[in-house]
Amino acid sequence: MTQESECDAFIRNLSQAQYAFNDIVLNSDELYQIKKEANDNRAAYGMAPIGSHIFSLIEQNRTVFFQLQKFSSPDLDAMIIRYRPDSSRKYIIINSEKPLINQIFAAAHEYYHYLYSFQHIHQDSIICDFNRADDREEIKANRFAAEFLLPQAALENERDVFFRYINTETFDSFPIEKQAVFLFNLTIKYSLPLKAVLYRLREEKICGSIDNLMNYYPVLKKALLSVFCGSVYVKELYSNENRYISEPLYQLLPVLYENGRIDGSDVEKIVKQFSLDSTVINKDIKIDETDTLSDPAYKINYGNTEK
Repeated sequence: MTQESECDAFIRNLSQAQYAFNDIVLNSDELYQIKKEANDNRAAYGMAPIGSHIFSLIEQNRTVFFQLQKFSSPDLDAMIIRYRPDSSRKYIIINSEKPLINQIFAAAHEYYHYLYSFQHIHQDSIICDFNRADDREEIKANRFAAEFLLPQAALENERDVFFRYINTETFDSFPIEKQAVFLFNLTIKYSLPLKAVLYRLREEKICGSIDNLMNYYPVLKKALLSVFCGSVYVKELYSNENRYISEPLYQLLPVLYENGRIDGSDVEKIVKQFSLDSTVINKDIKIDETDTLSDPAYKINYGNTEK
């Protein structure tokens, strides 16, 4: 088997097949509510596009913090943890093996859970697989993320500018190569995965159907690489490096342990859950075998998670 080339790896990372946008699951009232929630929360930031600024902007809430962690399962995109049932502080943990553009989407996805899911779901953690096409909360979070990163007003403005530039009135009337340019501009400018961009076109009725574009999806991925492979920002979007999140889970656990937020058994559960290197953890945490917390509210409930 030949070694995967940098070009092939780049193309592979452009795939966002794991994002489920199932319009059938949600009714019109739910879709309207999600759009309103995304717009209301985005308006507080007063900027567009958000892109990689999403991590620092969300952390301005001061009750949510990001962590990067290499997950053992490639299907596990992110999760959000509340270490105490009575605490408003939560940690969004993102799969560091995903490209930055996926991590940005994951941050927006988990932001929905931070804002809304914990109000209705009595649990301490939500584990997210973005490919669950029958999971209402996951589909709501996906739709929220797409709306949050590329709102309707911005998309319509981009459409109007582009249409004037190429002298047309409908998206479907110009050839596939010009449609691709429009898609690539949105993908890069708003740091939104290509598949999410395609669904945004359908959701806001920018084009009649995305079926034809979905058929060309592999070609579009290669075209994006060939056109923008020299762009420093595009290379950053499709690399695994995230310079916007600094504190890894390895640094978080000792702090939580030293401050009495978790005990030795909790540390062991987290190490197993995230396939952490126990030798690294043991260098910073000296756990007494009899170590327990007197307050059960500090325990993590790992038996009640949603996938």
